[in-house]
Parts: sequence; C-alpha cells; structure tokens
Amino acid sequence: MGARRGNEDDTVVIRRVSPEPVGRRSVLHAGLGGAATFLLAAGFGAFWWQRRVKPIPIGTATEAQIDQTQPCETIVTYLAPDKSVVIIDFPSLEAQGLTLDRVAAFVEKAGVPHNSVLGDAALSAAITASGDTVASYYYGHDYQAGDLARFFILAQSENIALNPQELWLKQLLRQLGWLAPGANGAIITLPAAGGDVPPEMRAVILRHEISHGAFYTVPEYRHYVEQFWASLTPDDRAAFTGFLGRQGYDTSLTELMLNETQAYLIFTRDPRFFNAAAIGKTEAEVSQLRQGFIASMPDFWLTPLATAPLPPVPVAMAACPEKQAMLTAGKRLCLCYRTGGLASA
Repeated sequence: MGARRGNEDDTVVIRRVSPEPVGRRSVLHAGLGGAATFLLAAGFGAFWWQRRVKPIPIGTATEAQIDQTQPCETIVTYLAPDKSVVIIDFPSLEAQGLTLDRVAAFVEKAGVPHNSVLGDAALSAAITASGDTVASYYYGHDYQAGDLARFFILAQSENIALNPQELWLKQLLRQLGWLAPGANGAIITLPAAGGDVPPEMRAVILRHEISHGAFYTVPEYRHYVEQFWASLTPDDRAAFTGFLGRQGYDTSLTELMLNETQAYLIFTRDPRFFNAAAIGKTEAEVSQLRQGFIASMPDFWLTPLATAPLPPVPVAMAACPEKQAMLTAGKRLCLCYRTGGLASA
C-alpha cells in the first residue's frame, strides 16, 4: 500500500540514507584470511551463519491481536490462519522504508528497472522523483518469496551494497527457507501507530496487506482474481489501472494491477485510501463490482474478511520510550506496550 498522495481523488496509497552498509562479502573475506582461502568462502559462510547468527524469533498472531499492539521494535509473526504469510511489524515508517524501499523499486514501482537493483544514489533519486521520502514511499509492503529471492540474487551479482536493515531481511528469508527455488510464502508489513498513521489507519493497512498475502500463497485465490480481472470491461480495467498509475505503481505489470485491484476494491474500505471517485465511478457502480467479486470468492480463510468490519483498535497507542530501526541481539520484545499473548512458533 503506497503513500499518501495529494492528488485530485484525495486518496492514500498503501505500500516505505542508511548507516554505512555492511559488506558481508568483505567480512567473510577478512575472516578467511585473504585470497588463498577464497574458494572455501561458500562453505565457511554457511558454517559461520549457523554458528554466529541468532535466529530471529517468530511468533503467531491473528489480525485482531496485531491491531491491538504497538511494536516498539521490529516484530515478526506468522499470520495465524496461514503461516505461509509472515508479518513484519515495524516501529516506524522510517524503519520500514530502510528495509524495503529498494525492494519496492525493484518489484513494482514505476519509472525504475525491474531487472536490476538500484544502488543508493539511484534509489534516493527515484524516491525524490516520486515526491516521497524514505518513510512515505509505501505505507505497507507485500512481496512473494520468489521476488524477494530474485532481489537478493541480483543484488549480490551486481555488487549492490545493502544496508543493515536489508541484510536483516535477507537473514529472515534464509531462516524461513524462502531463498530456495520454489518457496511458497509472502512477506507483508505495516508500521506502528503514530504520526501520520493513527491506530485505525494501521488496521486498514493490515487488512489490505493480508489480502495480498492470500493472493501470493493460495493458488485458487490467485486464479480467481485473474478471472475477475479478465471479466472486467476494458473501461473498468482502465479505471483501476489509471488509479494505480497515479499512486506510482508500474501499470505495465498486469499481475500487479489485478492484485492491487482486489486489495483496494474489496479489502480497503476507507475513503482515505480508496473511493469511487478515485476510479471515476459512482458508489453504486463500485458496490456492484464488490458484490460480484464477493459472491463467487473461493471459500477459505480470507473470505470472511471481505465483508467483516475491521477489528476494534485502541483510541490511542502508548508511545514507545525509544523507537529503534532494527532489533539488536537480546532485545526482541516491545519495551512498553505489547498485548495479545503471541504464541511462539
């Protein structure tokens, strides 16, 4: 889900430079003692990873539990109805952007290449050209395992120096086994409440991103969305494509268009993010499209969320004493406000 836009339809887009990059390749090289042992790097790297890197803790939570909580540090959970969907709950939009803006540009942003990874200067230029900041590039993110693996493979082959937050993400994906070919999984993210993101908006972002998680991990649902898109009139498809293009999505990517259409039309019931005027239609026309989609949805865990109200949220969230960009060893839990009894994986 992309950033707020001050455009004519007054909607918000759902989907957002760093400390000195940590060059993992150079660390390994130094630890091995130079060029004489370079051929052993891959094997030693695996050994080093297993012995030195502590696993990232992953709990399990429902949508309602997440809506009731405030992450003071980055928290990772499996979505309870479908553990192939992993939620990263960031302490701020800034922390989220540092971790995923480069991935966003690579996977789906307009005006940037999708067959190579942007370096720091090019990424900064792309964000500035879009009228956004690191924090506002996206308000929530969603990516399937295959695209994330492709990103890290290309970043390594192109010698892109990733920042510490991106290396943390790579560690998480390796731990999940999602860097392997054929992995089925999806990362969805959202920021803590505060500033431009009040608790009720945080809940809207989460519901939107959950629908993307289902699209990526449930083949039957993906197929249904593809059929729905094909059933739309050319004018309807153009209306949604125009809306998404104004939000900065690459409209040449058909799968992106149909995926975002289902998320905005069905699972983003908030006029700040999506409304009939945004696609040049009447409320009655949008209601008819929604009813048609919902009537034939496959019956699985996402289906009730198509009509269910958002879970209740606190009027205000307690402020964290300190918002850190990433977790550090031994400091994995929220320091000030974390409820819901998340189960360990």
